[in-house]
Amino acid sequence: MTKESLDFYTYDSYPNFAYCLSMYEPETKGLRDRQWSSNLTEVRSISPKFGIMEQQSGPNGWNTHMEAPAPRPGQLTLWTMQSIAHGADFISYFRWRTCTMGTEIYWHGILDYLNRENRRISEVKDVYKKLQKMKNVAGSKYEANVGIIKDYDNIWDAQLDVWHQRVEKASAAALFQAAQHTHTPIDYVYLTADQTLEKLQEYKVLFYPHATILNKNRVELLERYVKEGGTIVFGCRTGYKEMTGKCIMDKLPGLATELTGTDIPEYSFIAPDAGPVYIDWEGTQLEGNVFVDLLNPIGANAKLLACYRTDYYAGEGALICNDFGKGKAYYYGTAFNEESARVFLEKLGVISPYKDRIKAPETCEIAIRLKDKKRYMFVLNYRKEPAEIEVKKEGTNLYTGEKVCGKIELNGYETVVIEI
Repeated sequence: MTKESLDFYTYDSYPNFAYCLSMYEPETKGLRDRQWSSNLTEVRSISPKFGIMEQQSGPNGWNTHMEAPAPRPGQLTLWTMQSIAHGADFISYFRWRTCTMGTEIYWHGILDYLNRENRRISEVKDVYKKLQKMKNVAGSKYEANVGIIKDYDNIWDAQLDVWHQRVEKASAAALFQAAQHTHTPIDYVYLTADQTLEKLQEYKVLFYPHATILNKNRVELLERYVKEGGTIVFGCRTGYKEMTGKCIMDKLPGLATELTGTDIPEYSFIAPDAGPVYIDWEGTQLEGNVFVDLLNPIGANAKLLACYRTDYYAGEGALICNDFGKGKAYYYGTAFNEESARVFLEKLGVISPYKDRIKAPETCEIAIRLKDKKRYMFVLNYRKEPAEIEVKKEGTNLYTGEKVCGKIELNGYETVVIEI
């Protein structure tokens, strides 16, 4: 549809789902409504120019389910800026006035049933004032030098195949959480039939967590990317299925063998009684997750970088790096957790690309939009507690027009956009 019919795509963003009474789970990662940044990243990957047809403005719930509290003061603005930070150039709130009958009588809009002025419309007015001062941001591009590869065949396979699903679910969450907490912007990059080398070369590092299904054309494109100097990281369960879903009767990882310099003679789920599966990577300890491929390097340019230290496969290969042309291909024999994803970002030199510009706690998200050599830095505090940030190089607060540098305290749910 995006290629044949649509000029751009719109998305409905409802971060308050994170607080639905029937779905809420206490957790310590601090993502909750921030998880919607992953959804916005998905939208941006399909339609770089996009809008929000329904941006959440009030408490939600049908008369059948999804009951949730009202957004706290500041969250309407936070979620609006979350959408804009990730590339949205159009925002439409859902909805103007709340329905008085039918299934959606509890899906509140800006105004309640009475149409009386309230704090939500006051906040919308304040958002409007902010956006009048941010018009130059429109048309800018979200900036990222790390890409996570996806393709529809593997997405659908992971929905049907529980072996695939377990590793995919673990790694998708881990890579996103690690990127968020380290302030490392990411894009999702789809391997469609018309994907280009030039697009892949926008990224210093590509992760292809579990490329269960591969074909020759995709592998050739990835080989060209690496030969020209790119870095790619594969996770376990790569290359063992054909496009039909049939398992190959050949050495694993199948079509990715030459690129990764890897042979996989054995594999297994991590047994529930195995305990932590430790991996030693040049003095850094990682922990395996869900599954293990046991790896042997093949070819003159493949190096075994890490081994398992647990269970019957202690001493077997866990990580291989293969020099391929000007670039490198890594095969990591397990699924990612947040810590291992963080270590890869650090060792590959792409972690926290804006650390010379800003220091912020993990509870804040940092996003950059770029246009005409100007960068617009969004800093979003998702917690109800204040957060201290430090702007290391002078910029301009677009909300106020004032120059900013040094330490700044953001109130709970407060945002700031700085032109740098």
